[in-house]
Amino acid sequence: MNIHNEVRKHLINFLKKVLDQTYTRNEWENYSYSTYQNAELEYIRREVIETISKNLEPNGFKMKTISKENRDSIQTIINKLERMSI
Repeated sequence: MNIHNEVRKHLINFLKKVLDQTYTRNEWENYSYSTYQNAELEYIRREVIETISKNLEPNGFKMKTISKENRDSIQTIINKLERMSI
């Protein structure tokens, strides 16, 4: 099993939940506190955390309505991850 590929798939699934705003507090905490050993995936993770963190509701884990710019940015990341081979 290629662990980096499994992490990539997990990241894609989480980002799709971000777009739908269906992620849970546990998923957000796992995503935001974990680190990836793969430098490219870690860079993407940090980018997404920065985007989400700027737009969190007062409860601290759900985003306010996602702007078109943020939605497009996250979708671009998903598309890049889907094309990536690790």
